[in-house]
Amino acid sequence: MLVITGLIYTGVWHLFSLFVWQHPMLSWLPLLAVLVVGTLIGTVRALTGVGGPALAASPPGDGEGQQPQRPARDAVVDAETRSGSRAGGARRRRVQDAVAPGVDVAASEPGETEAPAPTPPVRRSGFDFAFGWGLLAGLVVLACGLWFTLISPPTIDLDDIDYVVVDRLPQQTQPRLLPRSGIDDNPAFREAKEVHLVRDPETGELLWTGEWHSSWLGGQSDGIAVKSLDEMIAPAEIVHAGFDEAVAGIQPSTLKGKAYAKHPFSRVQYPVLLPTGDREAIAIAPYIGYKGFPFKTPYMKGVLVYHQDGTLEDLTPEEAAARPDLVRTGRLFPEAVARAQAEALARSDEFEGDIHDGKNNRQPYLTAIDRNLTVWVTIIDDESRAGGVKAIVLTDSSTGETQAWRPSPGHELISSEDVLNTARALPLKWKEERCCDSDGHSYTVTLREVVEARLAFKYGKPYYMVSVVPTDDLALPREIEYTLILDAETGKELAKFDHVNGGVDADTRLQRFFR
Repeated sequence: MLVITGLIYTGVWHLFSLFVWQHPMLSWLPLLAVLVVGTLIGTVRALTGVGGPALAASPPGDGEGQQPQRPARDAVVDAETRSGSRAGGARRRRVQDAVAPGVDVAASEPGETEAPAPTPPVRRSGFDFAFGWGLLAGLVVLACGLWFTLISPPTIDLDDIDYVVVDRLPQQTQPRLLPRSGIDDNPAFREAKEVHLVRDPETGELLWTGEWHSSWLGGQSDGIAVKSLDEMIAPAEIVHAGFDEAVAGIQPSTLKGKAYAKHPFSRVQYPVLLPTGDREAIAIAPYIGYKGFPFKTPYMKGVLVYHQDGTLEDLTPEEAAARPDLVRTGRLFPEAVARAQAEALARSDEFEGDIHDGKNNRQPYLTAIDRNLTVWVTIIDDESRAGGVKAIVLTDSSTGETQAWRPSPGHELISSEDVLNTARALPLKWKEERCCDSDGHSYTVTLREVVEARLAFKYGKPYYMVSVVPTDDLALPREIEYTLILDAETGKELAKFDHVNGGVDADTRLQRFFR
Protein backbone atom coordinates (compact mmCIF):
# COMPACT_ATOMS: atom_id res chain seq x y z
CA MET A 1 0.00 0.00 0.00
CA LEU A 2 2.87 2.35 0.78
CA VAL A 3 4.47 1.66 -2.61
CA ILE A 4 1.19 2.20 -4.48
CA THR A 5 0.55 5.44 -2.57
CA GLY A 6 4.06 6.67 -3.38
CA LEU A 7 3.68 5.87 -7.07
CA ILE A 8 0.37 7.73 -7.26
CA TYR A 9 1.47 10.72 -5.17
CA THR A 10 4.71 11.34 -7.09
CA GLY A 11 3.31 10.53 -10.54
CA VAL A 12 5.89 7.79 -11.13
CA TRP A 13 3.05 5.47 -12.19
CA HIS A 14 2.82 7.52 -15.40
CA LEU A 15 6.20 6.18 -16.52
CA PHE A 16 4.79 2.65 -16.50
CA SER A 17 1.50 3.49 -18.24
CA LEU A 18 3.33 5.48 -20.94
CA PHE A 19 5.89 2.71 -21.47
CA VAL A 20 3.19 0.06 -21.89
CA TRP A 21 1.34 2.24 -24.41
CA GLN A 22 4.44 3.39 -26.31
CA HIS A 23 6.25 0.01 -26.44
CA PRO A 24 3.72 -2.85 -26.67
CA MET A 25 6.37 -5.24 -28.02
CA LEU A 26 8.42 -4.75 -24.86
CA SER A 27 5.54 -5.03 -22.41
CA TRP A 28 2.28 -6.89 -23.07
CA LEU A 29 2.66 -8.35 -26.57
CA PRO A 30 5.29 -10.94 -25.50
CA LEU A 31 2.97 -12.11 -22.70
CA LEU A 32 0.07 -12.30 -25.13
CA ALA A 33 2.22 -14.35 -27.54
CA VAL A 34 3.03 -16.81 -24.73
CA LEU A 35 -0.67 -17.29 -23.92
CA VAL A 36 -1.98 -17.43 -27.49
CA VAL A 37 0.68 -19.72 -28.98
CA GLY A 38 0.80 -21.97 -25.92
CA THR A 39 -2.99 -22.31 -25.79
CA LEU A 40 -3.24 -22.93 -29.53
CA ILE A 41 -0.60 -25.66 -29.58
CA GLY A 42 -1.93 -27.24 -26.39
CA THR A 43 -5.49 -27.34 -27.80
CA VAL A 44 -4.37 -28.87 -31.09
CA ARG A 45 -2.36 -31.56 -29.33
CA ALA A 46 -5.28 -32.35 -27.01
CA LEU A 47 -7.74 -32.69 -29.91
CA THR A 48 -5.40 -34.85 -31.98
CA GLY A 49 -4.31 -36.97 -28.99
CA VAL A 50 -0.68 -36.51 -29.83
CA GLY A 51 1.62 -36.83 -26.82
CA GLY A 52 5.07 -35.61 -26.32
CA PRO A 53 8.11 -37.75 -27.06
CA ALA A 54 8.59 -40.76 -24.79
CA LEU A 55 11.22 -40.51 -22.12
CA ALA A 56 12.97 -43.82 -21.20
CA ALA A 57 12.24 -45.01 -17.65
CA SER A 58 15.20 -45.83 -15.45
CA PRO A 59 15.30 -49.62 -14.90
CA PRO A 60 15.13 -50.74 -11.27
CA GLY A 61 18.33 -52.03 -9.82
CA ASP A 62 20.59 -49.54 -11.52
CA GLY A 63 21.46 -47.96 -8.21
CA GLU A 64 24.49 -48.87 -6.18
CA GLY A 65 24.13 -52.04 -4.15
CA GLN A 66 21.08 -53.31 -6.02
CA GLN A 67 20.77 -56.32 -8.27
CA PRO A 68 20.28 -55.51 -11.93
CA GLN A 69 16.87 -56.28 -13.33
CA ARG A 70 16.69 -59.52 -15.26
CA PRO A 71 15.00 -59.89 -18.62
CA ALA A 72 11.44 -61.16 -18.89
CA ARG A 73 12.65 -64.49 -20.20
CA ASP A 74 14.36 -65.20 -16.86
CA ALA A 75 11.01 -64.68 -15.11
CA VAL A 76 9.49 -67.42 -17.26
CA VAL A 77 12.27 -69.81 -16.29
CA ASP A 78 11.69 -69.01 -12.60
CA ALA A 79 8.01 -69.83 -12.95
CA GLU A 80 8.83 -73.23 -14.36
CA THR A 81 11.22 -73.91 -11.53
CA ARG A 82 8.77 -72.89 -8.77
CA SER A 83 6.03 -75.21 -10.19
CA GLY A 84 7.80 -78.18 -8.70
CA SER A 85 8.90 -79.59 -12.05
CA ARG A 86 12.18 -81.40 -11.81
CA ALA A 87 12.51 -82.42 -15.38
CA GLY A 88 15.87 -83.27 -16.67
CA GLY A 89 18.11 -81.36 -18.90
CA ALA A 90 15.92 -81.98 -21.94
CA ARG A 91 12.93 -80.15 -20.38
CA ARG A 92 15.15 -77.29 -19.25
CA ARG A 93 16.47 -76.99 -22.77
CA ARG A 94 12.88 -76.87 -24.16
CA VAL A 95 12.00 -74.02 -21.81
CA GLN A 96 15.25 -72.30 -22.70
CA ASP A 97 14.53 -72.59 -26.41
CA ALA A 98 10.96 -71.35 -25.88
CA VAL A 99 12.18 -68.25 -24.09
CA ALA A 100 15.17 -67.31 -26.15
CA PRO A 101 17.43 -69.61 -28.08
CA GLY A 102 21.00 -69.44 -27.01
CA VAL A 103 20.31 -68.09 -23.50
CA ASP A 104 21.47 -70.20 -20.58
CA VAL A 105 18.52 -70.79 -18.27
CA ALA A 106 20.61 -72.74 -15.82
CA ALA A 107 21.72 -69.48 -14.24
CA SER A 108 18.25 -69.15 -12.72
CA GLU A 109 18.17 -70.93 -9.39
CA PRO A 110 15.13 -71.85 -7.29
CA GLY A 111 14.23 -69.42 -4.53
CA GLU A 112 15.25 -66.24 -6.34
CA THR A 113 12.98 -63.17 -5.84
CA GLU A 114 10.50 -62.50 -8.59
CA ALA A 115 11.49 -59.47 -10.72
CA PRO A 116 9.02 -56.51 -10.74
CA ALA A 117 7.06 -55.70 -13.86
CA PRO A 118 8.80 -53.21 -16.17
CA THR A 119 7.82 -49.53 -15.76
CA PRO A 120 5.95 -48.16 -18.79
CA PRO A 121 7.61 -45.35 -20.78
CA VAL A 122 6.99 -41.81 -19.41
CA ARG A 123 5.62 -39.25 -21.81
CA ARG A 124 6.33 -35.52 -21.39
CA SER A 125 3.39 -33.42 -20.25
CA GLY A 126 1.45 -31.71 -23.03
CA PHE A 127 1.34 -28.58 -20.88
CA ASP A 128 5.12 -28.40 -20.72
CA PHE A 129 5.36 -28.88 -24.47
CA ALA A 130 2.80 -26.13 -25.25
CA PHE A 131 4.31 -23.73 -22.71
CA GLY A 132 7.75 -24.19 -24.26
CA TRP A 133 6.50 -23.14 -27.68
CA GLY A 134 4.57 -20.23 -26.16
CA LEU A 135 7.63 -19.02 -24.29
CA LEU A 136 9.68 -19.21 -27.49
CA ALA A 137 7.05 -17.11 -29.31
CA GLY A 138 7.16 -14.52 -26.52
CA LEU A 139 10.95 -14.29 -26.70
CA VAL A 140 10.80 -13.81 -30.48
CA VAL A 141 8.33 -10.93 -30.06
CA LEU A 142 10.51 -9.38 -27.35
CA ALA A 143 13.65 -9.66 -29.52
CA CYS A 144 11.88 -7.96 -32.44
CA GLY A 145 10.73 -5.20 -30.09
CA LEU A 146 14.26 -4.61 -28.81
CA TRP A 147 15.59 -4.47 -32.36
CA PHE A 148 13.07 -1.87 -33.51
CA THR A 149 13.41 0.11 -30.30
CA LEU A 150 17.18 0.24 -29.76
CA ILE A 151 18.80 -0.52 -33.11
CA SER A 152 16.37 0.46 -35.85
CA PRO A 153 13.56 2.54 -34.30
CA PRO A 154 10.60 3.41 -36.56
CA THR A 155 10.37 6.91 -37.99
CA ILE A 156 7.49 9.16 -38.86
CA ASP A 157 6.09 8.59 -42.33
CA LEU A 158 7.23 11.38 -44.65
CA ASP A 159 3.63 11.76 -45.83
CA ASP A 160 2.75 12.87 -42.30
CA ILE A 161 5.35 15.66 -42.31
CA ASP A 162 4.35 19.05 -43.69
CA TYR A 163 7.70 20.00 -45.23
CA VAL A 164 9.03 21.77 -48.31
CA VAL A 165 12.56 21.95 -49.70
CA VAL A 166 13.87 25.53 -49.95
CA ASP A 167 16.98 27.03 -51.52
CA ARG A 168 17.47 30.00 -49.17
CA LEU A 169 18.42 30.30 -45.54
CA PRO A 170 16.97 32.93 -43.16
CA GLN A 171 18.36 36.42 -43.57
CA GLN A 172 18.85 37.04 -39.85
CA THR A 173 18.44 35.23 -36.54
CA GLN A 174 18.80 36.03 -32.88
CA PRO A 175 22.19 34.47 -32.00
CA ARG A 176 22.36 31.94 -29.16
CA LEU A 177 25.11 33.70 -27.23
CA LEU A 178 24.23 31.93 -23.99
CA PRO A 179 24.38 28.11 -24.30
CA ARG A 180 22.36 25.95 -21.97
CA SER A 181 25.36 25.05 -19.80
CA GLY A 182 26.16 28.73 -19.35
CA ILE A 183 22.69 29.65 -18.12
CA ASP A 184 22.58 26.72 -15.70
CA ASP A 185 25.66 28.12 -13.96
CA ASN A 186 24.15 31.59 -13.67
CA PRO A 187 23.62 32.41 -9.94
CA ALA A 188 19.96 33.36 -10.41
CA PHE A 189 19.22 30.13 -12.27
CA ARG A 190 21.01 27.81 -9.85
CA GLU A 191 17.95 28.06 -7.62
CA ALA A 192 15.55 27.66 -10.56
CA LYS A 193 13.82 24.61 -12.03
CA GLU A 194 12.31 24.03 -15.48
CA VAL A 195 14.85 26.28 -17.22
CA HIS A 196 13.89 26.63 -20.91
CA LEU A 197 13.61 29.12 -23.76
CA VAL A 198 10.42 31.03 -24.56
CA ARG A 199 9.69 33.97 -26.86
CA ASP A 200 8.87 37.34 -25.34
CA PRO A 201 5.43 38.24 -26.80
CA GLU A 202 6.35 41.93 -26.78
CA THR A 203 9.78 41.92 -28.47
CA GLY A 204 9.76 38.52 -30.21
CA GLU A 205 13.19 37.72 -28.70
CA LEU A 206 13.97 34.50 -26.89
CA LEU A 207 14.31 34.46 -23.10
CA TRP A 208 15.76 31.93 -20.70
CA THR A 209 13.19 31.45 -17.93
CA GLY A 210 13.02 29.18 -14.90
CA GLU A 211 10.84 28.78 -11.82
CA TRP A 212 12.59 30.48 -8.92
CA HIS A 213 12.47 28.75 -5.52
CA SER A 214 10.14 25.99 -6.60
CA SER A 215 9.09 23.08 -4.43
CA TRP A 216 9.57 19.57 -5.76
CA LEU A 217 6.67 18.14 -3.75
CA GLY A 218 4.34 21.04 -4.48
CA GLY A 219 3.68 24.19 -2.53
CA GLN A 220 4.09 27.78 -3.58
CA SER A 221 6.97 29.06 -5.73
CA ASP A 222 8.46 32.57 -5.38
CA GLY A 223 8.82 33.76 -8.98
CA ILE A 224 10.51 33.39 -12.36
CA ALA A 225 14.17 33.97 -13.26
CA VAL A 226 14.50 35.70 -16.66
CA LYS A 227 17.48 36.42 -18.92
CA SER A 228 17.69 37.26 -22.62
CA LEU A 229 19.29 34.66 -24.88
CA ASP A 230 21.76 37.17 -26.37
CA GLU A 231 22.38 39.28 -23.26
CA MET A 232 25.76 38.47 -21.71
CA ILE A 233 26.35 41.63 -19.69
CA ALA A 234 23.21 42.43 -17.69
CA PRO A 235 22.35 40.14 -14.75
CA ALA A 236 19.29 37.93 -14.69
CA GLU A 237 16.00 39.42 -13.54
CA ILE A 238 13.66 37.94 -10.95
CA VAL A 239 9.95 38.44 -11.68
CA HIS A 240 7.89 37.86 -8.53
CA ALA A 241 5.09 35.90 -10.16
CA GLY A 242 4.90 32.66 -8.27
CA PHE A 243 2.42 29.77 -8.54
CA ASP A 244 0.21 28.48 -5.75
CA GLU A 245 1.35 24.97 -6.67
CA ALA A 246 4.89 24.93 -8.08
CA VAL A 247 5.12 24.14 -11.79
CA ALA A 248 8.13 21.90 -11.14
CA GLY A 249 6.34 20.06 -8.35
CA ILE A 250 5.29 16.43 -8.58
CA GLN A 251 2.09 15.58 -6.72
CA PRO A 252 -1.60 15.21 -7.69
CA SER A 253 -2.51 18.91 -7.43
CA THR A 254 0.37 20.25 -9.58
CA LEU A 255 0.57 20.71 -13.34
CA LYS A 256 2.27 17.37 -13.87
CA GLY A 257 0.00 15.51 -11.47
CA LYS A 258 -3.15 16.79 -13.19
CA ALA A 259 -1.68 16.23 -16.67
CA TYR A 260 -0.74 12.61 -15.91
CA ALA A 261 -4.23 11.88 -14.58
CA LYS A 262 -5.88 13.36 -17.70
CA HIS A 263 -3.44 11.81 -20.19
CA PRO A 264 -1.97 8.57 -18.82
CA PHE A 265 -0.87 7.44 -22.30
CA SER A 266 0.65 10.74 -23.48
CA ARG A 267 4.09 12.20 -22.98
CA VAL A 268 3.83 15.60 -21.31
CA GLN A 269 6.68 17.85 -22.43
CA TYR A 270 8.53 19.95 -19.86
CA PRO A 271 6.57 23.09 -18.86
CA VAL A 272 7.88 26.48 -20.01
CA LEU A 273 7.20 29.57 -17.90
CA LEU A 274 6.39 33.02 -19.27
CA PRO A 275 5.81 36.23 -17.26
CA THR A 276 2.69 38.00 -18.59
CA GLY A 277 2.66 40.99 -16.20
CA ASP A 278 4.21 42.43 -13.05
CA ARG A 279 3.04 39.53 -10.92
CA GLU A 280 1.36 37.39 -13.55
CA ALA A 281 2.64 34.33 -15.38
CA ILE A 282 1.56 31.17 -17.18
CA ALA A 283 3.19 27.83 -17.89
CA ILE A 284 2.82 26.03 -21.23
CA ALA A 285 3.31 22.29 -21.69
CA PRO A 286 2.51 20.61 -25.02
CA TYR A 287 1.82 16.88 -24.81
CA ILE A 288 2.58 14.16 -27.32
CA GLY A 289 0.48 11.21 -28.41
CA TYR A 290 1.69 7.99 -30.03
CA LYS A 291 -0.05 6.32 -32.94
CA GLY A 292 0.51 3.19 -35.01
CA PHE A 293 0.78 -0.49 -34.06
CA PRO A 294 2.87 -2.19 -32.92
CA PHE A 295 5.55 0.44 -33.56
CA LYS A 296 4.26 3.84 -32.50
CA THR A 297 5.41 7.26 -33.70
CA PRO A 298 4.85 10.61 -31.92
CA TYR A 299 2.51 13.40 -32.94
CA MET A 300 1.33 16.66 -31.37
CA LYS A 301 -1.79 15.85 -29.37
CA GLY A 302 -2.54 19.03 -27.42
CA VAL A 303 -1.33 21.91 -25.25
CA LEU A 304 -1.72 22.44 -21.50
CA VAL A 305 -1.86 25.99 -20.09
CA TYR A 306 -1.30 26.27 -16.33
CA HIS A 307 -2.26 29.38 -14.36
CA GLN A 308 -0.98 30.71 -11.04
CA ASP A 309 -4.06 29.63 -9.09
CA GLY A 310 -3.69 26.04 -10.29
CA THR A 311 -6.26 26.23 -13.10
CA LEU A 312 -5.35 23.94 -16.01
CA GLU A 313 -6.57 24.47 -19.58
CA ASP A 314 -6.43 21.46 -21.90
CA LEU A 315 -6.45 22.64 -25.52
CA THR A 316 -6.40 20.79 -28.82
CA PRO A 317 -3.75 21.88 -31.34
CA GLU A 318 -6.44 23.79 -33.26
CA GLU A 319 -7.67 25.57 -30.11
CA ALA A 320 -4.13 26.55 -29.14
CA ALA A 321 -3.36 27.84 -32.66
CA ALA A 322 -6.44 30.10 -32.41
CA ARG A 323 -5.01 31.85 -29.33
CA PRO A 324 -2.61 34.64 -30.45
CA ASP A 325 -1.24 35.02 -26.92
CA LEU A 326 -0.09 31.41 -26.99
CA VAL A 327 1.19 31.43 -30.56
CA ARG A 328 3.46 34.39 -29.77
CA THR A 329 5.26 32.33 -27.13
CA GLY A 330 6.69 30.06 -29.84
CA ARG A 331 6.27 27.01 -27.60
CA LEU A 332 3.25 25.15 -28.96
CA PHE A 333 4.91 22.56 -31.20
CA PRO A 334 6.76 19.97 -29.06
CA GLU A 335 10.53 19.74 -29.33
CA ALA A 336 10.39 15.91 -29.31
CA VAL A 337 8.11 15.84 -32.36
CA ALA A 338 10.37 18.30 -34.21
CA ARG A 339 13.31 16.01 -33.48
CA ALA A 340 11.39 12.93 -34.63
CA GLN A 341 10.50 14.65 -37.90
CA ALA A 342 14.12 15.66 -38.48
CA GLU A 343 15.23 12.06 -37.85
CA ALA A 344 12.67 10.83 -40.39
CA LEU A 345 14.05 13.24 -42.98
CA ALA A 346 17.63 12.26 -42.14
CA ARG A 347 16.90 8.54 -42.72
CA SER A 348 14.97 9.08 -45.92
CA ASP A 349 16.46 8.37 -49.34
CA GLU A 350 16.14 12.05 -50.15
CA PHE A 351 18.68 13.20 -47.54
CA GLU A 352 20.54 10.07 -46.26
CA GLY A 353 22.27 11.68 -43.31
CA ASP A 354 22.54 11.59 -39.53
CA ILE A 355 22.14 14.00 -36.61
CA HIS A 356 25.22 14.43 -34.43
CA ASP A 357 24.51 15.91 -31.00
CA GLY A 358 26.84 17.77 -28.73
CA LYS A 359 27.30 16.82 -25.11
CA ASN A 360 24.41 17.39 -22.68
CA ASN A 361 22.18 19.27 -25.15
CA ARG A 362 20.48 17.49 -28.01
CA GLN A 363 19.27 19.19 -31.13
CA PRO A 364 17.03 20.87 -32.20
CA TYR A 365 17.87 24.38 -31.01
CA LEU A 366 15.15 26.99 -30.67
CA THR A 367 16.01 30.01 -32.85
CA ALA A 368 14.18 33.30 -33.34
CA ILE A 369 14.08 34.30 -37.02
CA ASP A 370 12.16 37.53 -36.43
CA ARG A 371 9.63 38.84 -33.94
CA ASN A 372 6.88 36.69 -35.46
CA LEU A 373 8.70 33.44 -36.26
CA THR A 374 10.60 31.02 -34.07
CA VAL A 375 11.89 27.69 -35.40
CA TRP A 376 13.47 24.49 -34.22
CA VAL A 377 16.81 24.14 -36.05
CA THR A 378 18.30 20.69 -36.65
CA ILE A 379 21.50 19.97 -38.60
CA ILE A 380 21.62 16.78 -40.68
CA ASP A 381 25.26 15.83 -41.22
CA ASP A 382 26.75 13.24 -43.51
CA GLU A 383 26.55 9.76 -41.98
CA SER A 384 30.32 9.33 -41.96
CA ARG A 385 30.93 12.38 -39.74
CA ALA A 386 33.77 13.26 -42.13
CA GLY A 387 31.48 14.81 -44.72
CA GLY A 388 29.62 18.08 -44.63
CA VAL A 389 26.04 19.11 -43.92
CA LYS A 390 23.37 17.30 -45.91
CA ALA A 391 20.47 19.54 -44.85
CA ILE A 392 19.24 22.07 -42.30
CA VAL A 393 15.72 21.49 -40.98
CA LEU A 394 13.72 24.48 -39.71
CA THR A 395 10.42 23.62 -38.02
CA ASP A 396 8.01 26.38 -36.99
CA SER A 397 7.77 26.07 -33.21
CA SER A 398 4.13 27.22 -33.23
CA THR A 399 2.59 25.45 -36.24
CA GLY A 400 4.98 22.59 -37.03
CA GLU A 401 5.42 23.65 -40.67
CA THR A 402 8.86 22.48 -41.78
CA GLN A 403 11.44 23.68 -44.30
CA ALA A 404 14.46 21.65 -45.37
CA TRP A 405 17.41 23.50 -46.92
CA ARG A 406 20.07 21.63 -48.88
CA PRO A 407 23.37 23.23 -49.88
CA SER A 408 23.84 23.73 -53.60
CA PRO A 409 26.98 22.43 -55.34
CA GLY A 410 29.92 24.63 -54.42
CA HIS A 411 28.29 25.94 -51.25
CA GLU A 412 28.70 23.00 -48.92
CA LEU A 413 28.64 23.50 -45.16
CA ILE A 414 31.07 21.88 -42.76
CA SER A 415 29.58 19.47 -40.24
CA SER A 416 28.84 20.34 -36.64
CA GLU A 417 31.36 17.66 -35.60
CA ASP A 418 34.12 19.56 -37.43
CA VAL A 419 33.17 22.71 -35.53
CA LEU A 420 33.43 20.93 -32.18
CA ASN A 421 36.81 19.47 -33.14
CA THR A 422 38.08 22.94 -34.11
CA ALA A 423 37.24 24.23 -30.65
CA ARG A 424 38.82 21.18 -29.00
CA ALA A 425 42.07 21.97 -30.84
CA LEU A 426 42.51 25.26 -28.96
CA PRO A 427 45.80 25.37 -26.98
CA LEU A 428 44.09 25.05 -23.61
CA LYS A 429 44.55 22.74 -20.66
CA TRP A 430 41.52 20.46 -20.93
CA LYS A 431 42.32 17.95 -18.19
CA GLU A 432 44.42 17.89 -15.04
CA GLU A 433 45.77 15.16 -12.81
CA ARG A 434 45.25 15.80 -9.12
CA CYS A 435 46.25 14.10 -5.89
CA CYS A 436 44.78 12.43 -4.06
CA ASP A 437 41.50 10.63 -3.48
CA SER A 438 40.42 8.92 -0.24
CA ASP A 439 42.57 5.91 -1.12
CA GLY A 440 45.64 8.03 -1.80
CA HIS A 441 45.49 7.60 -5.59
CA SER A 442 45.83 10.40 -8.12
CA TYR A 443 42.87 11.09 -10.42
CA THR A 444 42.09 13.06 -13.57
CA VAL A 445 39.51 15.84 -13.78
CA THR A 446 38.03 17.64 -16.80
CA LEU A 447 38.58 21.39 -16.65
CA ARG A 448 36.85 22.57 -19.83
CA GLU A 449 34.20 21.32 -22.24
CA VAL A 450 33.10 22.28 -25.75
CA VAL A 451 29.33 22.68 -26.08
CA GLU A 452 26.68 23.45 -28.67
CA ALA A 453 27.85 23.89 -32.24
CA ARG A 454 24.90 26.13 -33.12
CA LEU A 455 24.01 27.97 -36.29
CA ALA A 456 23.31 31.69 -36.64
CA PHE A 457 22.45 33.63 -39.79
CA LYS A 458 23.46 37.10 -40.88
CA TYR A 459 22.47 38.54 -44.28
CA GLY A 460 21.48 35.03 -45.35
CA LYS A 461 24.96 33.62 -44.63
CA PRO A 462 25.38 30.79 -42.10
CA TYR A 463 27.83 30.98 -39.20
CA TYR A 464 28.68 28.53 -36.47
CA MET A 465 29.08 29.48 -32.85
CA VAL A 466 30.65 27.13 -30.34
CA SER A 467 31.40 27.75 -26.68
CA VAL A 468 34.13 26.59 -24.31
CA VAL A 469 32.77 26.43 -20.77
CA PRO A 470 34.57 25.68 -17.49
CA THR A 471 33.53 22.76 -15.31
CA ASP A 472 33.10 22.88 -11.54
CA ASP A 473 36.73 21.72 -11.21
CA LEU A 474 37.96 24.96 -12.79
CA ALA A 475 37.28 28.08 -10.72
CA LEU A 476 36.54 30.91 -13.18
CA PRO A 477 34.45 34.07 -12.67
CA ARG A 478 32.43 33.49 -15.87
CA GLU A 479 30.03 30.78 -17.04
CA ILE A 480 31.49 30.94 -20.59
CA GLU A 481 35.24 31.15 -21.15
CA TYR A 482 35.50 31.38 -24.97
CA THR A 483 33.12 31.81 -27.89
CA LEU A 484 34.33 30.92 -31.38
CA ILE A 485 32.68 32.04 -34.61
CA LEU A 486 33.44 30.06 -37.77
CA ASP A 487 32.44 30.45 -41.37
CA ALA A 488 30.00 27.57 -41.91
CA GLU A 489 31.02 27.16 -45.55
CA THR A 490 34.80 27.17 -45.21
CA GLY A 491 35.34 26.25 -41.57
CA LYS A 492 37.65 29.24 -41.14
CA GLU A 493 37.78 30.73 -37.65
CA LEU A 494 36.57 34.32 -37.94
CA ALA A 495 36.73 35.45 -34.33
CA LYS A 496 37.53 34.23 -30.83
CA PHE A 497 36.14 36.02 -27.79
CA ASP A 498 37.80 35.58 -24.39
CA HIS A 499 35.07 36.37 -21.89
CA VAL A 500 37.26 35.81 -18.83
CA ASN A 501 40.21 38.05 -19.70
CA GLY A 502 38.37 40.32 -22.17
CA GLY A 503 35.45 40.95 -19.83
CA VAL A 504 32.64 43.25 -20.92
CA ASP A 505 34.55 44.33 -24.03
CA ALA A 506 34.53 40.76 -25.37
CA ASP A 507 30.82 40.45 -24.62
CA THR A 508 30.06 43.69 -26.47
CA ARG A 509 32.14 42.75 -29.51
CA LEU A 510 30.36 39.40 -29.76
CA GLN A 511 26.96 41.10 -29.67
CA ARG A 512 28.01 43.62 -32.30
CA PHE A 513 29.19 40.89 -34.66
CA PHE A 514 25.60 39.85 -35.29
CA ARG A 515 23.95 43.24 -34.94
